[in-house]
Formats: sequence, structure tokens, C-alpha cells
Amino acid sequence: MSDRAAHLNSLPDDLHSAANALAVDALIRRLRAYYPDMSGFTAVSMTGRGRDFLHHLVHTRIGGLLPAVLSFNDYRSHRIAEATGRTAVPEDEAFLHFHALRCREEGRSLPPADTQRLLSFLTTLAEFSVTIDELRALDRIGPEQFERIDWFFATMEAFRARLATGGLFYPPFEATRFADLTPGDGEFFIGLPLMTPGNERFFSRIPKDRLFVDAPLFGPNMPIEPPDYETALSLVRRIGIAERRHDGELPGFTELAERAALPTLLAREIDTFLRNYGSDREQLFIVPLDEKLSFYLWEFLFRPLGGQVNFAPWLPFTHFAAAQRLREGIRDGKGLAAMRRDLVSELTTRWNELDEADHSAFEGGITLCDELDRLRALMPFTENEWLPLAEHFIAVKKLRLRGRRDAPIQVVGLGDATGVPYARTVILPMNSDIFPRRPFSGPYLNLIHLPRIYRTQYEADDLALRQFLSFGRTAHIAALYDQANGDAPSAHFSFLATEFGQRMVKRRMVPAALRGPAGSLVIENTDELKERLRRHTWSFSSLKNFFTCPCRFILEDMEAVKPPSCFEDKDSTNLLIGEFLHRFFAELKEHRPAVLHWQELFDTRWESDEDLRMKLPDQAVRKAIVQSHLADIAAWEKETGRSILFSDEVTEAELELSAPFGGGRYRLKGRIDRLQRDGDQTLITDLKYKEKKTYAEKDRLVDRLEKTDVFDDRFQLLIYAYLALQNKRATPGLLDAAHLFLRPRMRGDYEGHLAKEDLDACDATMEGIAGRLDALLALERFTPNFRADGCSYCPYKALCLKPDLYQTIGRPGGHPW
Repeated sequence: MSDRAAHLNSLPDDLHSAANALAVDALIRRLRAYYPDMSGFTAVSMTGRGRDFLHHLVHTRIGGLLPAVLSFNDYRSHRIAEATGRTAVPEDEAFLHFHALRCREEGRSLPPADTQRLLSFLTTLAEFSVTIDELRALDRIGPEQFERIDWFFATMEAFRARLATGGLFYPPFEATRFADLTPGDGEFFIGLPLMTPGNERFFSRIPKDRLFVDAPLFGPNMPIEPPDYETALSLVRRIGIAERRHDGELPGFTELAERAALPTLLAREIDTFLRNYGSDREQLFIVPLDEKLSFYLWEFLFRPLGGQVNFAPWLPFTHFAAAQRLREGIRDGKGLAAMRRDLVSELTTRWNELDEADHSAFEGGITLCDELDRLRALMPFTENEWLPLAEHFIAVKKLRLRGRRDAPIQVVGLGDATGVPYARTVILPMNSDIFPRRPFSGPYLNLIHLPRIYRTQYEADDLALRQFLSFGRTAHIAALYDQANGDAPSAHFSFLATEFGQRMVKRRMVPAALRGPAGSLVIENTDELKERLRRHTWSFSSLKNFFTCPCRFILEDMEAVKPPSCFEDKDSTNLLIGEFLHRFFAELKEHRPAVLHWQELFDTRWESDEDLRMKLPDQAVRKAIVQSHLADIAAWEKETGRSILFSDEVTEAELELSAPFGGGRYRLKGRIDRLQRDGDQTLITDLKYKEKKTYAEKDRLVDRLEKTDVFDDRFQLLIYAYLALQNKRATPGLLDAAHLFLRPRMRGDYEGHLAKEDLDACDATMEGIAGRLDALLALERFTPNFRADGCSYCPYKALCLKPDLYQTIGRPGGHPW
């Protein structure tokens, strides 16, 4: 241990003791000192795409007014823009400018893919500060190639000059400018960037107390001093960060005999994890090292898991139907506006039958239509020149799915999940040219002849892997040996197995076909069930559930079948705040004038509410948001003299009533938020956070009773009106009912009144509701309503044996069961 400690001398004392702690924990401890207002700080994630995970951790664990959380590339662009007074050009626009420059120089149209390869090559030269003399001195470079090398750098300078004339710059080409900058005050840095010369110079200027880097994990057999071969240990010692030697459960190493064994191995790992580890806090992280496998694994393995998996890797847009529609439309000469309308129409029509990936694909296609329209306006390309460019943008577009960070299965890249602890990880396939990544190789030069670039990329990949291994408890690393396809484990796979003292296990795995259940649920309407339904005291929510899907209502309300606890949704923020507001306004009616006293009572009750403090980590921010909405309504009421929410005419609040309906055949109950006087009328008000109108104003309630999924919120007001009239709390003809919206679509539009025609037809509508109950109770059996809007994310659909149970995935937060 003394040898190892000698290499930590560049760290401050408080970080020496935290060498085994996660960098994000140290960052969060630092930020908490400034809670709740951290808006003056900036947190920069310098590792891969770790920005999203870092933002999620800071948001969920601290809350408050958050610091700006930037990726390293965004931060670098921002700093260069400040230094130059120019604007960073986005990647797609940079490509378009560069392609236009090349076509003009060549005097002809060029393939976009060729432009992309050249731009990538020049970007690598600029990032690594490669000079003309360095390229000329390379092995195998003769005098006949000097002219081409000079052209590379001339093209780069011409591109920089073209952008500069428009007040723009391309960040990778300005790497030397960034190298000379100094970190600003209030900036924290998490992780390590790719150590190019420019990045390393900037990195050396970061104060150690504002740098948070996870210690990489090395096996017990790694030499104390850096070996002769490439390894992250050399980088760690060079830049002076902490390191860890393994002292826990050793990782396992598996060599698979066929490509089909990859999903089979993952399926077994997932099954074992969910059976043995399935707690809310533990997660299985899966890292597919080969990006080409992402869609294959998503389609055949992760897609059926639905809400149990959060899939972070990018997916190719071209594999989805929306991309094919867009590509065919462009080839057929359809306008972008027409294609956009077609995509919107198909998405809207087929929303309930499409899963989350298809939703993202159609939404991505719609956005891409707008982007193509914008890009087309930037450059004067002819129709023949624009067609291959549009197809290129479609081909390179990637999709990012929206999932839950707390899902038990997390599929990530090495740079995604910075600082997220896990129970187990599976990393695969660690094959040659996949991990570590293959050095750049293109039609211009093979950069393997620049050893420093190869070494830097190798060390960065090795460091990312070892940092990721340090976050978890157990790991399983697999490689593929498929002689027929030329797949073989990388040398790094063998080095790691030797370093951790583990033997590679060779496995041959035959995947088993997935078979979904057959049949469908049928609930017999026995005499006993009919009697229970007749005696049930109905409410707005129970009537809505029963009319929409009787099977779900019977399972959930009558039989009290509950999904396993791991399937239950946590208390939502809106629900917690809604319950608080109901209690608050019930008490406010005793504090008059309410429009003057509400602020003091709100502060007191919010701060003393135990549920809000325990279940809302960002409750201070939520308080400010809710308070601003209420203050806006109070100000509007003072301006207009129209008192609705802060009325002093409230006579009763949280009023529970019941009454018979249907000639006494059934019983009804409800809890009215408030009864208040409004001129000579009695007004029933029901508080809503925001308006969610899904119906046409001209539709009358009495005409909608026989339709499915149309028992909207107006029925709630009608039921409350019926209860108030039956209990003599209101006078016929002098009654009104309205929803009060805290977040209206427009300021002043706070009331959503029930139409007078619906109020006048209250008795007839209630008789119609009783008639529909009669018809349902007369059925011999109940079957699931698979066409219901909420069916795709219903927690009971596994019991109903929904036909597409293993294909359909609900919206974010939905479940496949």
C-alpha cells in the first residue's frame, strides 16, 4: 500500500481518504454547502455522454436551483466562443459548410460519405495537434504524398476562414485556442476527457479542489509500476489521480462460441438478477461494447422487457419505418411539409398500437423534416445535389429512447453511467477492434502510424472500463470467438483475465425461443358477482374504470388484486402536491380575506408537511413553482375583482356526500372540493393542477354514455351536482359547477364550467349511467377491453393475457406486464 500511496501526492488531503468514494458523491457534498441556490455554478462532465446521468443524479439527490450541467464538448464550445467572440457551428451545419466548400473547389458534386470521412480525419488531426512536419516524417510517406498532406492542412485553414467570415467556428478545429484557456470560478469538473495535447494542457490548469475523478480499478496482478505495454496505469500516474487495487469479488470471464450466445447469456443474467436481486435499490448494468449490436439486442432482447429496462445507447434511425417513409418521400419528390404532415397523421392515428421505440422514431422523423428544411435554406444546393445530402442526414441520424433511471436493468455505454453504483454488470463482447476501439483507418492515412494517437485512445478506453468496474460489486466480461465470421477476443480480454487471476471459461449456449401465453382472460358474471356489483357504492373514478374495462375494475376494486410491490409506481409529485393543496384550501376558508392571508398560511403549512419533506427531494423548488402559480391567480383576482380560487364565499370544503340513483337500484358517493356562493348561485368547484381537455365542447354527456374511453372529467362535475341537489346543498336552476385550474393554458382562463345543457340534463344523464350499469350487469361474462387508451401500461394486462404483451411498451414509466 505504501508504493501505491506514493502516487497520490498530487491529490489534496481530503481526496486521499476518499480514493474509494465516487466522484459524483464528492461533487454533491460540495454543492450541498450552497443549497438551495446553486445556479451560479457549472458542473462539467468530461467523460463520454455522462452528462445526462450526472444531471439526473444532481437533480434527484439535491434538487433546488441546480447548477448548469454541461458535457465537455458543450463547455469547450462555450469557452472558445467567449474567447473568440464567434458562435460555434453545430455538427450538421459544419458538415454542410464543409461539403459546399469541397464541391466548389472540385467543381462537381461529391458523395456526402466521402466528405464525412475527410472531415473526421481532419478533426482527428486538429484534436491531436498533428502538424505538417509530423505527417511528412511518418514511415511509408514518400515525397509523392507531400502535396496531398499540404492539401489536408490548406483545406482545414480554408474551412476555418470560411466560417470566420460568418462569425462562426468549428470547435474541434480550435483545439489549440481551448488549450490556452483557464477554468473559470465556480466550475467543477467530473471525470477525464480524451487526453489530447490541448485537453491535457487545459486539464493541468484545473484546481485540484474542483476536480472529481473516479479511481480506476486494477487487478491484484497488475504491476506496481506501469508496464511496457499500453494501460491506463500509465495515464493515472502521469496526471496524478487516485487508483484502486481490487479487494472484493473478482470479475468472471467468458468466451462464447457463437454470436447467438450473446443475447442468450444476457437473458440468463437478466433472469438470474431479477430472481435474486430484485430490490428497488439494486441494478444490473449491461454494456454492449459493439455499437452495431445495439439494435439487434434492443429488438430481440430488451424491447420485450418494457419498463424494466432503460436503454441508453443510440439506435440507428434507418432501421425504423419512419425513416423508410421519409427516404421514399424524398426520392419521390414530395415536399418536406407534406411528409411531415403524413408522419404526424400516422403517429397520431397509430399511437396506441406503436411502442416507445416507434414513438421516438416517428417523433425523430418529424423533427428531422424541420431540420432538413432549415438546413436546405442554408446553402444554395440544386435539387440533384440536395437529394444525396438529405439521404445522408437520414442515414446518420440516431435515436435515443426515453427510459427510467431507476429501472432494474440499465443498458449503457462506458461513458454514460459515470458514478452510478450497481450490483452487477455484464460487459460484452470484448473483441479485437471493438474494445479497445480500432484506431482510425481511412482512405487518406492510417493513423496507426501515429503511435501517440493510438496510445491516447487506448489509455482512455482502458481508463473508462476500469472506472466503470470500480462502481459495482460484481462483473462478468465476455468475448466472442466465432471462427466462421472472423470474430476473436481482443488481447485486452486476455490481459484483464490474467491481471485479475481468473480463468477464461469457454461456453456454448443454445438460445431458447420465447413463447408468449395463449388465450385471454374471461371473468364469469356469477350471481354472487352481480350482487356485489349492485351493492357497490359507485364514484366517478369507479364508474369510469368499470365502463372502460370491467375486467380491470373487478381485479383492482372488487377482488383487490395488487401487482407485486416492485411494479407499483412511487407517489408522484403532482399527487403529493395535489393532496397538500386540497388540505390547504380546506383550511384557507377560515382565514378571511383569503387573498391577503393565503401566503402566510401556505408557507406555514408547506414547511410543516411531513410528506412533502420526506418524499420530495426538491420540495423547495416545487414550493416556489406552486407559490408562483397561486400568486399569479391572486394578482389576477385583485386586478379583475373576480374572486374564484381565493373567494371568501366558500361555505364548505372537502364535503363527502352520497345518494341513490337509478330509481334506488344503485348508490353513489363523492367528495366535493368546495361549495361556494357565486352571486345568487351555488358554485361547485373542483381543483385541478392543469387543464387536460380531450373532448369537444359541443358533445353532450348524455350522448356519450355508450362509448368507451369517453367518461371524461365533466362527468365528475355532473356527479357532484347530482349529489349536491339530492342532499339539498343546492337549488335546481341556481347551481353551477366548474374545474379551477392552477396552470391554465392562458392567464385568466382559470375556470372550466360544466355546460348549462348538461346541468339541466343531470337527472337524465344519471338515469343513463344506471341504464349502462344494468346492461353490463346483465352480461354473462366480462372480457378485457384491449382497445382502451390505458391498456398498454395497465399493471393487470399480464393477467388479462393481452395479445401483444411482449411486444408493446408503454410510455415513459409504463410497464410491459
